[in-house]
Formats: sequence, C-alpha cells, structure tokens
Amino acid sequence: MKETQKKPKEKQLLDHDTVSRSNVLIESKSSTSLFERKLLNIAIAKAYVEDGELIAKVSTKDVKNYLHITGNSIYSRLKEVSKETLGHVVSIEDDEKENFIMFNVVNKCEYRDGVFTTRFTKEMKPHIYNLKKDYTRMSLDVLCSFKSLFTTRVYEILRTQYYRFDREQCDQLIVPRPPKNPYTIAELKFTLNVVDANASKAVKRLVEQGRFEEALAEIKDAPFEDWRNFRRKVLEVAKKELEESEYSEICFDYEPVKSGKGGKVTGIRFFVKKNPKCIHHSDLQRMPSGEEEGEEIAPNVLAAKKTPVNEKLILEVADIFGNEPITIQEIKVLLQVSDNQPDVIRKAFKLSQEQAYINNLVGWLRKCIEEKWYENEKVSKFKGKTLEEAQMTLDLYQEYIEEREKVKKE
Repeated sequence: MKETQKKPKEKQLLDHDTVSRSNVLIESKSSTSLFERKLLNIAIAKAYVEDGELIAKVSTKDVKNYLHITGNSIYSRLKEVSKETLGHVVSIEDDEKENFIMFNVVNKCEYRDGVFTTRFTKEMKPHIYNLKKDYTRMSLDVLCSFKSLFTTRVYEILRTQYYRFDREQCDQLIVPRPPKNPYTIAELKFTLNVVDANASKAVKRLVEQGRFEEALAEIKDAPFEDWRNFRRKVLEVAKKELEESEYSEICFDYEPVKSGKGGKVTGIRFFVKKNPKCIHHSDLQRMPSGEEEGEEIAPNVLAAKKTPVNEKLILEVADIFGNEPITIQEIKVLLQVSDNQPDVIRKAFKLSQEQAYINNLVGWLRKCIEEKWYENEKVSKFKGKTLEEAQMTLDLYQEYIEEREKVKKE
C-alpha cells in the first residue's frame, strides 16, 4: 500500500516528550535527511540507560503518530534510514583551541516485532543524556512538525539562545551575539545541512579545521551556490515556516552582511523574535541545577519561584556572571538568599573563581551567601572551611593528643 501523509491537525500528541541536546552538538556539522533527524529526535526523547549503554526503543505506532505517516511501508523506511544513521558522523570543533572530535551517532539499529531499537555510542551519551549545563531542551512536537530540514536546523540553532529573552528582558535577540562576527555563508551551509560536511576526505578535513570557504570550494556542483537561490530556497523557506507555525515559539528576521568592493554577501546575522502565532509558548530552556525532573527542590528555590523580583536586579546579577551560564530562576534563588543584594552575590561569585573545583556553582554560591564565607580571608578549596576554622580544628586535635599523653603517663 502506498504511504500517505496525514494532515497535521490529525496528529496525536504522545506525552509532550522533550529532546535535550548539548549546545555544541546542536551547532555541530553533520549530514542527515529530515526523516532521519526526526527519528533520532524521537529516539533521544525515549532514551534510557541499560547496563551502562544508552538505548531507545520506539514503537512503530509512535513513529507514525509523530511523523504523520499511514500505510504499511514503515518497515522499508526504517530499514533505509538505519543505513543512513549507522554512517552518521558528527564533527564538533573548538576553533579557539584548534581542537575537534568526530564520532558516530549510533552503534546499532534493530527492528523487531514492531519496535525500533537504537543503541547510541558512548561518545553521544554525554551530549544527549542527563545533561546539567550548556544544553537546550526542545519540544519533540515542535521538532517533528517541520516540513523542511533547513527549518529544523535553523530552529535548533536559534533555539539555543531562547533563554536570553528572560535574562535580557528584550523583544529581539541578535544571533550570533556581538561582538562575534556573523555566520559566514560557507559555515552556515555546512551547519544547516545544505552541503555535506563528510562529502570527501578533503572536505571533512577542512571542515574540522574550520576552513569552510575552502571546504565549500572542494564540493563540485554544490547546491544553492548563488546567494539569491540560497536566500530564496533555504532562508526564506525556514523563515516562512517558522512564522506560520503554531508549534514554534520563535521566528526570525535576518540581514545579509556584505564585504569587499563589490559588496558580495559573505555572512548572515539573525534577529530572533517570539512567534505570536504559537498556540503554546513553551518555558523550556536550559534547566537550572537542582530542578531536573524527579529531583527534590529546596524550599528557598520554591520561595524564589513565587517571589517577584525587580528586573533591574536580575540584569545586574546577570552581568556579574558574564559568560557563565545561569538561568533567571537561579538568579532569583541567589537574590532570595542574599536579601536582594547583588553586591553580596558579586562577593560570593568572586570567591568562587578562586576555588580549585566546584561541582554545582549555584549550590556553592547559596551556601557561601548563607554562611557568609565571603567575609573571611580565605576559604578551603574543598571543605568550605575558612583557614581560621581549619586552624581551630588543628588546635583542638593537638589539645586532645596532649591530654591523651598525660593520661598515659599517669
């Protein structure tokens, strides 16, 4: 029977599942089809750990409902996409340090008795499971609603900045953030899957090195070489779909950046806005530590949720953290324990920068503020005790030893 498409309104929502990915994974260069990307997102939403391995089991019913598919050809579609997924390589670069890592997404795909099982590689696990910081949580309903792969990729990249709406109290975000240069056209083509970052060994190597212009030149007959075609068939398609979407909480405008005497378009700057047509604006964003599902929330965190806070105070505290990731809710917690005194938070944060290792920054800052560690000369790096307290402990121990020696002599 031929496979047919359902109308989007007939879609059955399955539990409002969410997909969490590290931001570096979202911004990485890879090559996927729209169907493969949607299937991977469903698998990530359903993933669990079994014997140390990250596994996802998805029924064909779930696949059909999320992807609006009817008919009996799901078996052949899954078989085809499994071959693509097994060859799916992710490339993550750190341009400043000139480092990169490349790895496969999955080890194994299996279809048996109506269940599609995906086994993720160990390299993928820290980017999609039990994430604590520098990640973005997105609605699976939203990700599966898009008709274009380009729309999906633009949405994912711009969505990583969504948390800034609350932090900066603004109506529009500039992406990438100043003073960083705009996205170059070449880099954007690889990031949006317009061209394949693994097209050849030469292309792969150049992409790893961040030499996107040279990598693009290596690809013969690359799609949308002309700026006008790229604009019309990639950017405008994504822009229109997001603007008309009832699922997406964001939409965007953009401006071309020109350079050289001829005014050639070499880059793109995005302007992200909240989508007024969205019927369910989501509060999904980078979750603060201690507020993951299933974790107990401290009383002062609950109090902070209910306490109105002056917007200027929030912005003042956000400035203290600079590039350090922090959410509005975490800022409210710190203001709550500091009696709305940004200077106290500033002292605590400054002290935190002198520590050798802090596992939970916001938790450490709360403790520091509550116990006023910042008023002492120095804090022990691992125990949270001042030098004065440490010396007192040593003195008491020495007295204890001396008393024991006296008893022995008697």
